[in-house]
Amino acid sequence: MGQKRAGYYGVLFVAACALIGVNGDFSYDDPDRWAETDPDCGGSRQSPIDIVRATAAPPPLEHSAPLLLEGGTRKPVSITVTNNGHTAQYMFSWTTQIERPTLVGGPLPFGAPYVFQQLHFHWGADNTRGSEHTFDGQKFPLEVHFVFFKLEYGSFEQALAHPDGLAVLGAMYEVGDEKVKAGAKWARPLPKIRTAGTTITLEGREVFSLESVAGGDWLRYYSYPGSLTTPPCSESVTWIVRDGTYPVAQKSLDELRNLRDGNDQPLVDNFRPLQPLNDRTVVRYGL
Repeated sequence: MGQKRAGYYGVLFVAACALIGVNGDFSYDDPDRWAETDPDCGGSRQSPIDIVRATAAPPPLEHSAPLLLEGGTRKPVSITVTNNGHTAQYMFSWTTQIERPTLVGGPLPFGAPYVFQQLHFHWGADNTRGSEHTFDGQKFPLEVHFVFFKLEYGSFEQALAHPDGLAVLGAMYEVGDEKVKAGAKWARPLPKIRTAGTTITLEGREVFSLESVAGGDWLRYYSYPGSLTTPPCSESVTWIVRDGTYPVAQKSLDELRNLRDGNDQPLVDNFRPLQPLNDRTVVRYGL
């Protein structure tokens, strides 16, 4: 058992290194220049976008199956939380591969499971901005991204090369009421990773499920073909953006805003400007 687990964690380590390599060195100070080093950032299928509810199309018949997040309530063995200088990133470790959450149905290719890779956040310097996607021009203070890759491609890195390689669930937050005043479990390790490059591992009672981060209801959402919102901006993402918001405590937002970037400056406003929709269609599900 120990040998198997060690081998599995080795796979996770390689995946983590690949993801850090994908993030690379870039700055939110001048995102218009990203295409100079990463040409895909100047492509026609870029993200994020403004989602205009009134112009969203109904789903085609071949994508009428419900979207299912399987294993969303399952807790991992451990969670590695990293301040990579651009965001707070959470990598989940599992005893076996079969325990990893998967995503199927909805706008995804029929019968093709997508496997959970990591989650991270985008936020603003204050509560008037922070989300990458907007709804009818409205911004939100925080957006979470749950990143999945298509299982048949074997890894996140390999999936980047395919137009259907990744699926990302996006959910918006608004500051909640007294019931969330104490702060979220995902925010508790943030004071320990304030410096860029810092990592902490959560175990035991510290770990949490995907559902606890943004709820488990993915019945009403919008989908469109897009890209990663950071370099290399690979145009390999099926975006699934939930309609509505999830509550977040002001305390949790403040902990994110206390993080520092690679230049020891406040890590805030880590969202990419909106990109043109071009000839893409946004599809509504459950709406």
